[in-house]
Amino acid sequence: MNGRWVAVDGTASMVDQQWYFTKDELLDTPSIHAGYTYQAEQIDRTKGCLYILAVAAKLNLPQLVIATACTFFHRFYMRHSMKSFPVYDIAATCLLVATKVEECTRRLKDFLNVCAQKAQKNDSVQFEENSKDFWKWKNTVLANETVLLEAICFDFSIDHPQAALLELASELDVPEECVRRAWMLLYQALGMPLCLIYHPRVVATAALLLAWHFSYENQPPTDWWATTGLDPAEINELAADMLDYFQEHYHIRKPSSTPTPTTKSPYYANSPHYTSSSQSPSPYSNPSSSQHRR
Repeated sequence: MNGRWVAVDGTASMVDQQWYFTKDELLDTPSIHAGYTYQAEQIDRTKGCLYILAVAAKLNLPQLVIATACTFFHRFYMRHSMKSFPVYDIAATCLLVATKVEECTRRLKDFLNVCAQKAQKNDSVQFEENSKDFWKWKNTVLANETVLLEAICFDFSIDHPQAALLELASELDVPEECVRRAWMLLYQALGMPLCLIYHPRVVATAALLLAWHFSYENQPPTDWWATTGLDPAEINELAADMLDYFQEHYHIRKPSSTPTPTTKSPYYANSPHYTSSSQSPSPYSNPSSSQHRR
């Protein structure tokens, strides 16, 4: 796994700091001010990101574009309300902007047709370029593009956890199978607003820890924490949150040895993805290919 994902050092510049929030601030977003509950907002964040994944898969877009689009999506709703800007409209706009940022564009007609297909859950939808429906979608996305660019302050520089994962894999000498599983866990966690709370290295370490528990019966090497320089309690709590999310949305079975938080915050217990019982087990699949950032 090498290539186009940018390396990170786990810290953030002054510019980047504007995109990090406390968990209390996630309880005080524009959507919540507009009448959403915390749970409803998190569910719609997941819906928007899953929509991005579905459209991107149909257009054969690389994971880098998807990760960038989901980051734009989460950042947007820290500045605007879901009541004013429907999640599917903004999700489509975020993906369009991400294709431009990551230099992986598609014909606008093809892009809008797939967006409409996934929004309407009907893959037979096809717009002609002079049709009213085509122009309605086009005008909506292009109008939202201006709002999105202003909301994200034209900040197109994003550090993704995948880059930190590649660094950690080298530092900790982690088996490739475990790294591949952690990579997929990061992909599946895009619906969670982790990019708003945690630095990329923290998210990558939590994914790697969870992947280790999925892959092996024994605990990870004791020198992991000294090497990463991160707080084990924070990593274990985040890994537990991620596991609950995966069980809710992907029906992934719980590993035999599961990381658990030392103390459960109210955010953990009240998460819409929290569940006290595991879901039906299913085999866990690894990604067949990965796209990377320079």
